[in-house]
This record gives sequence, structure tokens and C-alpha cells, in this order.
Amino acid sequence: MKTTKLMSTIVLGAFLLTLMVAGAWAQDIDKLKFPRLNKLEIPKVDKVTLDNGMKLYFLEDKSLPLFNVRVRMNVGGYLDPFDKVGLASICGTTMRTGGTKKWTGDEIDELLEGIGGSVEIGIDNISGSAGINVLSDYTDLALEILSEVLRHPVFDQDKIDLAKMQERSAISRRNDDPGGIALREWRKLVYGSDSPYARHTEYASIEAITRDDLVGFHKRYVAPENIQMAIIGDFDRKAVTELINKYFADWQRSGVPVPPLPEVNYEWRSKVYYIEKPEAAQSYIRIGHLGGLVTDPDYTAKIVMNSILGGGFGSRLTDAVRTKMGLAYSVGGRYISNMAYPGYFFAVGSTGPENTVKAAREMIKQIRSMQTDLPTEEEMQKGKDGYLNSFVFNFDTRAEVVNRMMTYDFYGLPEDFLQKEKEGVEQVTPEAVLEAARRNLHPDSMIVLVVGNGEAFDEPLEALGLGPVDTIDITIPPAEEESEVVISPESLERGKGLLDQAVTSAGGLENLKKVVSIKRVGTMTIVMGPQEMPVSVTSIEVLPDKRRQEMNVMGRNILSIRNGDVGWNTNPMTGELTEFTTEDIAKDNKEIARNLINILANADNPYYQAVYDGVGELGDKAVEWLAIVGDDGETICHLALDASDHSLVGRKYWGETMSGEGILEEQMVEFSIFSGVRLPIKTVVTMGGQKITQLDIKECTINGDIPADTFDKPTQ
Repeated sequence: MKTTKLMSTIVLGAFLLTLMVAGAWAQDIDKLKFPRLNKLEIPKVDKVTLDNGMKLYFLEDKSLPLFNVRVRMNVGGYLDPFDKVGLASICGTTMRTGGTKKWTGDEIDELLEGIGGSVEIGIDNISGSAGINVLSDYTDLALEILSEVLRHPVFDQDKIDLAKMQERSAISRRNDDPGGIALREWRKLVYGSDSPYARHTEYASIEAITRDDLVGFHKRYVAPENIQMAIIGDFDRKAVTELINKYFADWQRSGVPVPPLPEVNYEWRSKVYYIEKPEAAQSYIRIGHLGGLVTDPDYTAKIVMNSILGGGFGSRLTDAVRTKMGLAYSVGGRYISNMAYPGYFFAVGSTGPENTVKAAREMIKQIRSMQTDLPTEEEMQKGKDGYLNSFVFNFDTRAEVVNRMMTYDFYGLPEDFLQKEKEGVEQVTPEAVLEAARRNLHPDSMIVLVVGNGEAFDEPLEALGLGPVDTIDITIPPAEEESEVVISPESLERGKGLLDQAVTSAGGLENLKKVVSIKRVGTMTIVMGPQEMPVSVTSIEVLPDKRRQEMNVMGRNILSIRNGDVGWNTNPMTGELTEFTTEDIAKDNKEIARNLINILANADNPYYQAVYDGVGELGDKAVEWLAIVGDDGETICHLALDASDHSLVGRKYWGETMSGEGILEEQMVEFSIFSGVRLPIKTVVTMGGQKITQLDIKECTINGDIPADTFDKPTQ
């Protein structure tokens, strides 16, 4: 009994002590004073310029046996021709992957893997970068590899095709994420859809890029006078200087001046824009206008303004829209100041569609408050602390220090620009923030962009009182339109004759019309760059519009079923079964229309018109092209007939793959006879010259037994 009482007393005492400590902590935490941070010692960087114009930055660091080189290139996507957007980016990619005069790209990979090193090159919108990291024992090899990829890329065509395929894949997925859509289209609204600061790749621009374009772009712009190179790490200055001279000193200037960045011509306006995304669970809102430069006189006041308005918890946007009103999980804002060209001011938030207009209205209100409500002492402290407390992380690596110095040098900023920025922030007053907001924020001339399901909005967007709403079309343009088929009595007569020959070579019309169902079992090899992934496939078709396809991908069954007007797909990411949308049905109808058995067995059906469309090549085979045109005048597909005997050897059509949309070419490599019908058992599919898939059929049964529930919706 005494022990129990003693233990109760101890527990109660500990509990009271905890409350007392917690209370004292809660009362005093905001009053705690911290000493000023020690003055940062910025390491000294030695600068040298070679006779060919290449600028060198040396920064020794003996703490670890590592050798690191960082390169800044005065080149960017803004130099892309209007019809070849993506040229600079692909140039950067294939400088690294496409091999050099001495090594292939794969050999460079093997070299680096053997020494635990890496080399990377990329070209973004306004600059390019390169870098190599190795142990310091391999300094000589590192500089030689870097010299090769910068000076002597050979742009192997296979690697170009791979880079273009990756770009097409990115284009095909660009409308998947509503937030990404909002950012992309926002930049176009600020800078203009044709501006180098906002434009983006399209299928057509990627298709237009050739190897000659890449070679020419590299020759013009990747030159020593456009290179800044930082050498960082454990090295002997004299020895590394000799190596740099060995690999770079004889690099000749291009003599071609790099054009300056274009100016921004912003149209000040008050306008609401809307992008329909009916499946979006949230509305994505962006509000704002053009921004400024880091050289603006009130730049540091805008840094503090940013934190007070939209810099996370404690900011006006977060406190009002999220904390008090509960309208958004994520909300913020920032006035962006760039070095090269004006940034933009934006407030951004995501909210349920039923709160869309309410949230947008409150965001605008908080932006206005920055021009009327003087920041409080607490806001000023948090506004400055957010910047000052993270300032030290600008110097956490020596590579960061020297990279920043190269950028400052390029734009003509002083070496101590960042230090002066910090001092400026420390001196900002509440009145300076208010004046900066009045000078730089324009709440009566703001763009509002909303991405989401308009039918579920709480109010029409017009209720914001900013005038009529413009809807933005984000449909992805096709890479190329198939050349127009010339329909004439002569082309129809020639086409009908060739189709009849193709029907005969495929087993004859009588045998083809007997085909009611087909079951195929085989392997589909999916090609993803240098890697190939074999997937087992079983497909069952009952003509014309019933199909079941089952693939086993890494132990997971992926199912696709079409049963007349309905269908279901397995989501490969979640494994869930989803019903075909109207768009899915429309896409699948196109596949049904170009089904080879459907076309050949209906050669006497006036729905299909066979139009002769000239000669050409499919792979390495000479062919004659036969356009199959529907009764609506639209081309369904092209059949490729062997030029010598007019047997069917392939087809091409506009289609969609994991690598994006484009003209797909099917090369039917091997055939076999099933129930008197000649069908392909090996088919290679390419797009833009790049192999996408290969289908190898091991078993094929025509008019076999099909279970009655084959095309029913499966139970989960």
C-alpha cells in the first residue's frame, strides 16, 4: 500500500514538473536571444583566362581526395530556332551520351564506372552546365573525358533517336499533372507563348531536329570563349594547369558571337484564364504578373516582402487561406527577381473545387493587404529570420561558392553581392516593405489562372469581377499530319487492284471471312532506351469489337478488355480496374478500324477505300503504300505491300505509345499460316526510327473455343 502511494506521488510530481517546464518554455521561447553568427570566411578563388578566352576558377580543398570540375556554358534553349525547340537540350544530352572521337558513350560509362566517377552535361533555357567528379588519383583521365565530351562529340544517331524518344515521352505526359499544367501555362501568360522563357517542345519540333542541327549548334556556341570552368578539390595547381593546357589550350574560338537574351514585352492586364481538367480533385490557382531583377533598388525589401506575404507558416497567405479559413493545404507566393531577365510575381494555392473562387478572392485580398497594412514587428522578425537563418547554407559546399562566383562574373555582379544582399535584408524597415509592395505589386492588373473542374466550382470565375474568362486549350498538337491522300479514279483503281492482291496473298477472301475469333499467345518486348523488357502476352479477339489482352509485367497482370460499347483497363501503377472513358472508346475504335483481318476480310465493303499512295521503304524493304480510307474521308492507316509480289509486309498509322504519340511503323518480319490465313508472327514497331516494341507470336488459334465470360468485367 505504502509503495503504491509513493509511486502515485512520484508520478504526480513528475507530471506537475512537466507542466511547469512546458509553461515556462511556452512563455519564454519567443524571448530567447541568440548570439550573432560568426562572420563567414569565403574561400579565395583564383581566376585565370586562357588565350582562347576560356575562364578558369581554381579553389583547392585538401580535406578529401576528390577532384571536381564545374563548367558554365554561355548557351541555352533561347537560341533554338522557332521550329526546332528542344535543339539545345538534346544537344546537351547527346554530347554526353552520343560518344566522342575517342570513345563511344557506352565506353565513357564503363570508364567512369571503373573509377567511381561521373560526368554530366545539360543545357537549359539560358545556360549550359557540365561537370565531372572523380577521386583525385584520376585527375588526368577526368580532364581528358571532359575535354572529349565538350570539344569532340560525334552525336551518334542511335543516341539522338533515344533522346528524341525520351522527349516525346515527356510531351505525351505533360498534361497529367494539373500543377505542372498551371506552371507551364502561367509562364506562357506572363512571357508569351512564343517567348524563349515560356515555350516548350512539341512533337513536330522534336521530329524536325537532325544530327546536322546538333553538330552545327555545337560548333557555333560550345566554344572556349563561352566557357567558364571551375576546378575544385584536392589537386596540385601547377600539375592541373599543365593538364588543362594539354586538353583545352589549343581549342580554337568559334568567332560566332552569342546573341543576347531577348527582352520581355509584358502586357499588363487584369484577366482570368481557365483550363478544364475535369478529373482534377483540386483546383490549382495562380495569381500575379511580371516580376523584376536582382539589380532593382528595392530588391532586398522584396525578399522580406516575400516572406511576409507567402513564405510558409506565419505568412499572410498561409494564415488567412489555410489556417483561418481552412481552404487550402498548400498556399504561398513570391516575387521572383532574376539576374538575366525579369522574373514573375505569383501567389499559388490548391483547394477543393467547391472553394475555388472563395480561395482566389482571399488570395487577392491578402496581396492587396501588402500595400495597405504596415508589417508588424513580429512579421518583420519572421520575414528576416527566414532568410538570415538559412543564409549559411549558401556556403555549405565549395562547389556552391565557385558556381555562384561564375554566375556573378557572367552577369557583371560583384563578388560580394550575396553578402551585400544579406546586409540589405538586415536593414529593411517596415516602411520599406510597404513601399516595395506599393511599387511592385499590381493587384488591379493581375492574371488569374485556374486549372480544375469548372462544373464543381463554388461560383463562376466571372464572379471575381475581372471580366470575361478565357479558356486555354492544352491539347497536344500531333507531331505531323500524314500527307494528304490524293483520291482519284486512277488511285482508286490502282489501290483496289493492289488490295485484292494483298488479300490473295493473305489466304483469299473466303478464308478471311471465315475468321470469327483469334487467340494469340506470345512475348512482347518493350524497348526503353538500351534496355529491353520481355512481357508475356495473351490476346483473344472476337471480331469486330470484342477483345481481351492480358500481359504479365514483373509478376503483375495488366488487363485490357473491350466488350462492345464498354471496356476496362488495369491501371499499371495502382493495379485497380478502371472503366473505359469516352475518349478510351474512341481511341480503341480506331484500332478496331485498322485491324488487319477487318480490313482484308472487308475488301469488298465500300466502307474501306483502298487508295494507291506511291512507293517508299519500310525498314530496308522497298514497298508500295496503300492508304485505307474510311467512308468519312479520314485515313485509317497505310498498308505496306512488298514491291515485288504485293504481299502485306507492314502498316503505318498515327498512334500513342509509352514514348509518346507519333507515326508508328509496323514491320511484319515473319509469317505463318493458320487455318489457311497468312498472319504475322514477328512484328517490329518503330517510331521516328527508334524501335519501340517487338511482338513474337508462339501460338495462334483461329475460331477456337472462347469461354462465355471472357469479355465480362472481371471481379476485383
